[in-house]
Amino acid sequence: MTLLAIFLIVTLVFVVALVWLHHARALSGRLPGRRSLPALDMLRSALARSAETGRPVHLSPGASTIGAGEGQRASTAELLAGLSMIGQAASQAAAGGAAIEVSSADAVAHLALRGVVRQAYQALGQSQSFDPRQIELWAHADAMAYATAVAAHYRQAQLEASVLSGAFGQEVLLAAETGAQRAIPQVLGSTHPSALGLMSITTPHVLAGEELYAAEAHLTTAPAPQARLLTHDTLRTIVIWLMLIAFGYGLIRVAFGWPALPGW
Repeated sequence: MTLLAIFLIVTLVFVVALVWLHHARALSGRLPGRRSLPALDMLRSALARSAETGRPVHLSPGASTIGAGEGQRASTAELLAGLSMIGQAASQAAAGGAAIEVSSADAVAHLALRGVVRQAYQALGQSQSFDPRQIELWAHADAMAYATAVAAHYRQAQLEASVLSGAFGQEVLLAAETGAQRAIPQVLGSTHPSALGLMSITTPHVLAGEELYAAEAHLTTAPAPQARLLTHDTLRTIVIWLMLIAFGYGLIRVAFGWPALPGW
C-alpha cells in the first residue's frame, strides 16, 4: 500500500470521526454560538408574510450544473448548497402554509429540485400540498438566458420575495436590478467576487462566500446540518493552521539555513 493510499484512508477515517463527534454534540444540544445572518432572517420573514398574503417566494439555486466541466463557472458545490437551502425553505413553507415557486437553469438540477421539495413536504406530512408545477426549468446550461428569464418573471409575477443563491456571475445584475426596480425583497448569494460586488449594490441581503454553505444549518436545528457545518469549520481551521506552520517553518529554514524536508 502506497503512502498516498494510507494518507487518504487516514484522512477519511478522521473526517468520519469528526462528523460522528459533531453529530453527537448536536444531538446533545452542545452547539457553539453563531452570528446571525440578516439575509436568512429576511427569508424567514418573507415566508411568514407569504402565508398571509398568498404571494409566492421565488427560490433558485442559480445557473448551476452538476458535475461542471473544467472552464465552466457553474459549481456543483454551490448547487448542492443551494439545494440544501431550498429544502429548508420548502420545509418552512410546508409548515407555515407559505407559497413557493422554484426555478432552475439545468435539467439535472431541475430533477434534483423536484426531489428535494417533494421530500420537504412529505417529511411534514403535507404531501397533498406539493405541486410539481412549483418547480420549473427556465433555461439549460445558459446563465445569461436564465438571468433574462428571471428578470422577465419579476416583471410579470407578484412575488413576496426572491432568493437567488448559487453559481452566478455578472449576469446576475440583469435579474437583481429588475428585482430592485420592482421593489421585490431579494436574498442573493454567491462565492464569485464578480457577482458579489453587483449583488451588494442591489440588495442589503447578501450571502457572501462561506455564508452560502452555512445557510442550511442556520435555517434548521436538525443535527445533520449542524454536524456538517461544524466539520467544515474544523477542517478549514486545521488546513489554515497547517499552512501557517508550513509558512513559519519555511521562514525559519531560510533564516537559519536548515535543510529542506523531503518533498519540499
